[in-house]
Amino acid sequence: MKNRFILLFGFCFLLLCINSCKQKKNHPDKTDSDQQTELTDTAISIKGIDTLSFALYENEKKYHINNDTTMPACTFSIDMIYPDNYPNNIKLKQIQKYFVKSIFGEEYESFAPKLAAEKYMQNYIDTYKKDMSQYSHSKKDIGVWMNYELSVGSRSLYNNHDIWSYELSTYMFTGGAHGIYTTTYQTFDLQKGKSLLLNDLISEKNRTTIDELLRKQLANDLKLTNVNELSKKDYSLENIVATDNFYAGKTGITWLYNPYDIAPYYLGQTRITLPYSILRPYLLPECPVKRIFE
Repeated sequence: MKNRFILLFGFCFLLLCINSCKQKKNHPDKTDSDQQTELTDTAISIKGIDTLSFALYENEKKYHINNDTTMPACTFSIDMIYPDNYPNNIKLKQIQKYFVKSIFGEEYESFAPKLAAEKYMQNYIDTYKKDMSQYSHSKKDIGVWMNYELSVGSRSLYNNHDIWSYELSTYMFTGGAHGIYTTTYQTFDLQKGKSLLLNDLISEKNRTTIDELLRKQLANDLKLTNVNELSKKDYSLENIVATDNFYAGKTGITWLYNPYDIAPYYLGQTRITLPYSILRPYLLPECPVKRIFE
C-alpha cells in the first residue's frame, strides 16, 4: 500500500513539472524594457514602448551586364528602419510620406516605404543598364570602373516626447578613386507633423553664438587648447557653423558634417554635440525640442 502511494505521488509530481515547463515555454518571462519582434514577409516589425513603432526592411540585388557573371555589375543594398505604426493613421501617412521623400526623393513620396524602396532599387538597376548599354556587345572596353555600388540605410536615433530623430546614410561608388558616403539627420515633431529645421530651434540673432559654441566643443572633443588649433588639424573654421543637418537626442543636439563639409576626406565625418544645459538659453520659447528636457 505504501509503495502504491509513493508511485502515485511521484506520477502526479512528474505531471506538474511537465505542465510547468510547457507554460514557461509558451509564456517566457519579459521585462518592461523588452521589445517584441515579429517576422513578416519582407520586414521585421519592431514594437517598443514609444507610440511610434517601426519595421525593418532589408534587401540586396546585383545585376551583371548582360546577366553575365564575368562582366562588371551594379550592387544595390538597403537596410531601412521605417515608421509603420502610430495611433493616428492620418499622421502616420504624413510621417511616412516625409520619410520616403527624405530617403528616396520627391518622386517616390506617394508610395509606402517598402514599395518606394523596391521601385528605387529597380530604377537604380535600370539606369545602370542604360548607362552600360554601349559596352554590352563587347568585352574589350570592360574595366573595374564599371562596378557600381549603392547602399542605403536608416535608423532611429530618438523616439520620445513626440520627437522622432532618425539617420539616413548612403554609400555610392561609381568607379572613381573612392566611394562617397553621406549621412543626413532628421528630427520630426510628431505633434505638428513636420520636420524641424534650425529656424524652428534657434533665432537668427543667436546663430553666431551657436557657431562659436560648436567650434569650442569640437576643440574640446579633440583635446585642443584653443579653437585656432582646429586649422592646424585641417578643419575649416569658417565652415563650422550650425546647419539643418542635426538631430535632437536625449541629452543634447548633435550636428553632423560629412567629408569635405568642414575638413578633407581623410578626416571622415565629424559629429559635434551641444548639451541642452548649454543650448537652453538660446532655444526659442516655442521650440518643440524643449519637451525633451522640461
